[in-house]
Amino acid sequence: MGRLRVRAREFLLPTIAEREHGVGFLKFGKKKSAQEFDPDLDDLTIEEADLVRRLFAELWPASEGVITLHGEYALSSSGTQFGLYNLSRAVKLEPQQNWSQVVERHISGLLSRSSATKDEDLSDEEVLALVKARLIPSTYLPQGHRGAFTYRRTIANGLEAILMLDYPETTTAIPDAIVSRFDAGHLWETAIAAVSAEPLGEIQTVDVGSGPFAIAITDSLFMASRVLDLPALLTRAGMPSATHGVLFAVPSRHHLAFHVVESPGAIHIARDMSLFAQSAFGQGVGEISPDVFYWSDAGYEQVTSLDIDGRLNVDGTGAFFSAVNAF
Repeated sequence: MGRLRVRAREFLLPTIAEREHGVGFLKFGKKKSAQEFDPDLDDLTIEEADLVRRLFAELWPASEGVITLHGEYALSSSGTQFGLYNLSRAVKLEPQQNWSQVVERHISGLLSRSSATKDEDLSDEEVLALVKARLIPSTYLPQGHRGAFTYRRTIANGLEAILMLDYPETTTAIPDAIVSRFDAGHLWETAIAAVSAEPLGEIQTVDVGSGPFAIAITDSLFMASRVLDLPALLTRAGMPSATHGVLFAVPSRHHLAFHVVESPGAIHIARDMSLFAQSAFGQGVGEISPDVFYWSDAGYEQVTSLDIDGRLNVDGTGAFFSAVNAF
């Protein structure tokens, strides 16, 4: 029998409107229209963002002075800025009736950090104890901030990795000024190993018709970041080594779907994983990507994308299709 040859555009998903009728467990709910979002805190609607700012002002301790609310940050009377972007993402994990508690915890964390040792004053040993690598969308950093984090690694189209300090209550991105104190390779190795050492949690095996893939969902900010060392992930998950590579989807920092490529049927599983990624993307805090990616010894690449009509395109030119057609 000749080898199966798969063409890039054989598989088309339903349009976005058609998908809203759902595919079993993959129906996570309808995402809001983009024009409803607040221009500064774009995880929230305008009404939700106004509520968060109002709660922040009401719950800010009077003993800490006057607080002034701006679009994406709060300014204290001492001149300190407190960003509201992480808070806007955190409240989306909770029902709105719990938002005041989320804001109160966030303010407590901010004040605790402001009185603690500043990142730049940490010793090298303290940095190495706290550092973790985090997978982020390429749009994660505002344009004006990117010059301070030039060490970032490009993983694939739309995906980057950055180094974070993981404190008990907050995480902060490490700037070039701190990274330059270390051998960069060693710092990255330490950061990725710290992520791989986190509890993996329960892995659910899903099969919606084309074959199984695994889904892991945890509260960790670094769940999706485990794709930065996929061999370590497979070992922790008790899965075989990936001779032919791994498909994966990272719709948010808390979600990870993956499949070890073992047959030409992986092309169909990529379609099902895309449905999952599109459904989970934007349904909670920390969204990363609605696309499916592939990793092998050759590196990382994007496999799927959506056209303007919401239909799935599969890239037929890269290492994934070479692997599929090699069976």
